Amino acid sequence: MNESRELKNAEQLEELLLLTEEIQEELEQKDQLIVELKTQLNESLTLNEKLNKENRAGNIQALKNDLKLADRALRSEKEKLRSANVTIEECQDKIRCLTQQRDYARTHQKIVEIPVEKPVLYKKCEACDRTAYQNAKARYETQKEQLAGQYKAKTVMFQTTLFLLAWYSLTTTLFQAVQSDVFLSDCKSFFHDAASFIQTFIGWTIDAGQSVAQISTKIPNEIIAGIIYWLLMILVVGICVAGTGILAILIEIKVIELYKKNCWDVITLLMILTSAAVIIYFGEVIKKALSINLLFFWLILQGIYLTIRRYISQDTD
Repeated sequence: MNESRELKNAEQLEELLLLTEEIQEELEQKDQLIVELKTQLNESLTLNEKLNKENRAGNIQALKNDLKLADRALRSEKEKLRSANVTIEECQDKIRCLTQQRDYARTHQKIVEIPVEKPVLYKKCEACDRTAYQNAKARYETQKEQLAGQYKAKTVMFQTTLFLLAWYSLTTTLFQAVQSDVFLSDCKSFFHDAASFIQTFIGWTIDAGQSVAQISTKIPNEIIAGIIYWLLMILVVGICVAGTGILAILIEIKVIELYKKNCWDVITLLMILTSAAVIIYFGEVIKKALSINLLFFWLILQGIYLTIRRYISQDTD
């Protein structure tokens, strides 16, 4: 038993010795690697230092070369500036000489006008009979006459069709107006109100004339008082009536001018006929909704239309 144990211990010792030898060998190898790495590192450091020294020397040389080139460029620019200054001085001297010569010429020389004949741009050839021009002119005149005739025919056709349409619409509208009791009653009431207004206005003017003519009552002579009474009354009534008539005529002229300037076209005719037809055909409905005189309502529509057209024409102008 003791021998077997000793054998086992011996074997274990041998194994441990072998392991220690292997470990020592590995350590030696690692030491060698470390030494080699150190040598390589030293070599790389030396190479790096050499390269840095070489780079510094190269950079210094490049800087020197750049400085030399810059110096040459500055010298060339200075030479160019000198030459430019010289040329400027020469030009200034020439300008001075020329100005002196000009002043001398103005003061010591006479101005002589030389007549120059104007060249004739076009001279008619005596042998030319201008047949081509005359033929072209004749063709132009014939084409112009043909186009003018066609235009006149088309305008006449358009005007006749427009007149017929307007006549047809006007007649149908008038026939419907005659058959419409509401429109006829409104027309009668409108003219009756207008006549009553004229009568009241005349009554007001007569009353005003009589009140003014009462001044003649202070005159003791009856004949002279009567003459002055009638003269004052006629004068006041005439002034009122004439002023009102002139005002109405001026308003009418102004309205006609506005119509001619802004509304004298087919659109206005269509608007007049259309508005009249709508008022006549739908008179009862309009009376129920607005309770207004239809003829007076038609005049209001015309005034609104005239105002709108005038505003539009002013904007377009």
